[in-house]
Amino acid sequence: MTDHPLDPIFHPRAVALVGVPSTGAAGGGGWGFLTSLLEQKFHERHDLYPVNPKMDEVEGLKCYPTLLDTPDPVDHVISLVPARAAPGLVDQVIQKKVRSLHFFTAGFSETGDSEMANVEAEMIARLRAAGVRTIGPNCMGLYVPDNGLAFMNGFPREAGNVMLISQSGANAGDVVQSLARRGVRFSKVISFGNGADLRSYDFFDYAMHDEQTEVVTAYIEGVQDGRKFFEAVKRCAAVKPVILLKGGLTSAGARAAHSHTGSLAGDIQIFDAMARQAGAVRAADMDELHDLIVACNTSVRRVRGTGIALVSIGGGYGVLASDAIALEGLDVPQMPQASQDEMHEFIPVAGTSVNNPIDTMTRKADEMERLLKIVAQADVIDAVFVNPIFNGPMGTRPADPGTTLDELERRANEAAAENAQMLERLQRQTGTAFAVITRDRGAPPPGTEVFLQQCYERGVAVYPSVARAARAVSRIRQWRSRREGLPDIL
Repeated sequence: MTDHPLDPIFHPRAVALVGVPSTGAAGGGGWGFLTSLLEQKFHERHDLYPVNPKMDEVEGLKCYPTLLDTPDPVDHVISLVPARAAPGLVDQVIQKKVRSLHFFTAGFSETGDSEMANVEAEMIARLRAAGVRTIGPNCMGLYVPDNGLAFMNGFPREAGNVMLISQSGANAGDVVQSLARRGVRFSKVISFGNGADLRSYDFFDYAMHDEQTEVVTAYIEGVQDGRKFFEAVKRCAAVKPVILLKGGLTSAGARAAHSHTGSLAGDIQIFDAMARQAGAVRAADMDELHDLIVACNTSVRRVRGTGIALVSIGGGYGVLASDAIALEGLDVPQMPQASQDEMHEFIPVAGTSVNNPIDTMTRKADEMERLLKIVAQADVIDAVFVNPIFNGPMGTRPADPGTTLDELERRANEAAAENAQMLERLQRQTGTAFAVITRDRGAPPPGTEVFLQQCYERGVAVYPSVARAARAVSRIRQWRSRREGLPDIL
């Protein structure tokens, strides 16, 4: 823990779930908070108190009739009660001397109902006066893997270095689960909904000070207090990469944002100018947000020039891929003659090309490593996009008849790990960034999950298409140029 005033929110000694549904999973989203905390093993490290007067026990845990009946201390409360019961819960939270309250409960200012907006404001005023900080209402709350906090099932239990600040709980969940498959792990995730008390700028300030966090990203619908938001993003972006995704760019999106969290979306030109001045980058869409996060934690962040080598199979694929690279302001330069001659020492002339794109294929691991090293060492190349040599075990003998599925999977995983190690080795030896293009062709082959995880852990980027890899490289280069005069964090 640090001495930041928000730090206790992320490290509660005990959590109470008030309003756990007595109907189990049929009770909807409220049930998921209990099961996700159990899945993260929070109850094995800290105290977890379900609260519902209709039950004595739930999932092996003692259930309490009210918050006031739980043992002391309770640091963090998750409110699963309906909106009409929320003011009464606030009374108990204050009496219990709770440090933080997360309102999963919705039905307040986001509805546009002035009476419920007033109820929200009155509750927040009372909680603030009592020293209780509030997340929400109308949000999913916290995911802190190091402390066993989570708001959805299936989140990784391992912590990482990325903090996500999101007005949307569903989007936050999608980011965590989608990027988990690509190896990304999170230090902390906050879904803050209406932001009636703690707002995005509060969490940017925390992210700047959090030693576990090295990359900060956010999904924002509407900015609350533009000056505070700008200053907090600017301070954070001066020391850590900050990636922003803005929702509500169109009139339709703005209407959706207002009905979702009660946010006024604001002008995108103003938001873009803010991001540029702060030294942050705005992702165009969710895919780009994912890809920039991967870029910031792999060798892609180091690419400074425009020369891209493409190693693949298929002339037609190479043509379209070259177009995709060029459309992002990058180049597919001709390989130097010396490099071509060296590759032709072991790559046949017929049916291949070593010019760039490099249209060739070998299943011999030593030959592929030699090929990639020659390409990466060419003085015209700043990054190597390689595909599809990792679609299954490379350089291994065919399976014998009768080989079990477990044995095939084991061999595939071993080969995948060896391939990732090879790319890490090449990056280290040549100083050139590598990006693997998975080139989706149906069901992923055995070893894919291990390969994705191993690549990310070893600083090698993996992208689902050449276009997305090229866009990530181009955006990183633009971002770096716009940060002139600021510390080099990319």
